[in-house]
Amino acid sequence: MILGVAYYPEHEQPEHWPIDYKKIKEAGITQIRIAEFAWAVLEPRDGEFDWEWLDRSIEEAAACGLEVVLCTPTACPPIWLVEKHPDVLPVNRSGATVRFGARQHRSYSSKHYVDYSMRIVTKMAERYGSHPAVVAWQLDNEFGGETKFDFGECSLEAFHAYLAETYGTVEELNRRWGTVFWSQRYERFDQIPLPAKIDADVTMWQNPSLEMAFAKFSSLSIVNYARKQAEALRPFIDGRPITTNAFMFRWGDSVDWSKLFDGLDVVGMDIYSDKPHEIAFYGDACRGVLQRPFWMMEYGTGSRNLISEMELLKDRGCSRFFLFKAKPFPWGQEQGGGHPELLTLTGEPSANYGVVRDYTERHLDYIEPTEAQAAPIGLYYHFESSWSYRISVSDHIAYADYMVDTVYRSLYDETRSVDVLYTPEHIGDHKLVIVPLHLLHDAALEQRLSEYVQSGGRLIATTDLFRKNGDNVFLTQVPELYGSVFGWNANNFVTDSIRVRPSGGVYTENRYGEGKAWFVARDTSVEEWQALIAKALL
Repeated sequence: MILGVAYYPEHEQPEHWPIDYKKIKEAGITQIRIAEFAWAVLEPRDGEFDWEWLDRSIEEAAACGLEVVLCTPTACPPIWLVEKHPDVLPVNRSGATVRFGARQHRSYSSKHYVDYSMRIVTKMAERYGSHPAVVAWQLDNEFGGETKFDFGECSLEAFHAYLAETYGTVEELNRRWGTVFWSQRYERFDQIPLPAKIDADVTMWQNPSLEMAFAKFSSLSIVNYARKQAEALRPFIDGRPITTNAFMFRWGDSVDWSKLFDGLDVVGMDIYSDKPHEIAFYGDACRGVLQRPFWMMEYGTGSRNLISEMELLKDRGCSRFFLFKAKPFPWGQEQGGGHPELLTLTGEPSANYGVVRDYTERHLDYIEPTEAQAAPIGLYYHFESSWSYRISVSDHIAYADYMVDTVYRSLYDETRSVDVLYTPEHIGDHKLVIVPLHLLHDAALEQRLSEYVQSGGRLIATTDLFRKNGDNVFLTQVPELYGSVFGWNANNFVTDSIRVRPSGGVYTENRYGEGKAWFVARDTSVEEWQALIAKALL
């Protein structure tokens, strides 16, 4: 893989840059990732820009033979912007404003935040877009991280506009949400609240359809903001690739990757894990979004098994691998780092410096691939079904944990990739497709699954398949593929009829056309999954 590392020139004295760059280059690293949190240094006061230090740091890097991935610094609005326009700050579910002093203290619905952040993005693009040393761009940092949802006034106004565009009339919204329940009927869109915490003496929660609409709106707000940044960059960067760094679902999967990366050129991700199956899952998940090689934007330099983990990701389609980070932070919330970086605080090589150098020396002839090979098994990941289970009070399931630590773990083999699928179009000539916990009905997916099995595919789904519609409302009619594909012809959903869990977790096994399909329990264990998968692949 092409190796890179995160570096923060604004943290160092300029005379240290060439010293650090030389050591980075001598480790065989060819790219640095910079400026992701530097807004206040680049624009210390409203409209006053200081480019000199960034100009010089890029030139010093180029002089040492390093290429630059330049990041937009929009995840950390500076104090002057917050003071001038307080609506930049988001509001949490309990109604408290997220104050200045950490990061991601921004509302994607605030016009002031969007306008000011787009100004610095555009100015960076104008200045560095065609710079020969700047070879790629990273948008922001970990969209949907610390701030996933905003319950402020800017968000409320934008949410009302989203509802009007989505439903057309408030009467249609009332019908689809079933607001006849508890007399929740609305007469105007501007009457609809955000699903904030309800402080009642007895625990109470919001309408699950309202929660789902807000989850979709929140994801789309981030997606649209990322697209806006990419559109601002494109006229100036001469076709250089644009990515952003997503993060592990254990910290939330509130942003739909299939939409976030749809307008970008390459999938980027940050991984911090010592579990091989988890590392492999995210490699497969990244490759699956655009069905081509991906970049690892952050990976802990101090891992005890760094080389084997790098190989695991390379085998799953990673073409550029960025270590985090060149040096520990002496200050701030991440001071010390918690594990070794490439260099120590004093700038000396760390324990893994030699490991990285040995790796790069063995791969001097690496050619970056442009295509990724399809895998024989597909695993379908559905963000909105995950949100539905997160929202549910009576039937809460940690969707991402089950997908990674149970289903994918049962599939894991370090020598075998799995295609993580996100849309019906992603289902191809796979020998086996697994669709766990896909709670929300999707007509296009139902049709594609039927075609897939009929033409010879093997399908395993959990018994909650298509129990709800896209508004997070339970269906009152069993979908057609239950009978045709799975051989379930009762006028009831599976677990409403069969109350005792069968041995092995398998409820139905049915041949349809040239293929075969199984319904299995939602709580199917790793061992039960492994047994059924082995059978399905025969």
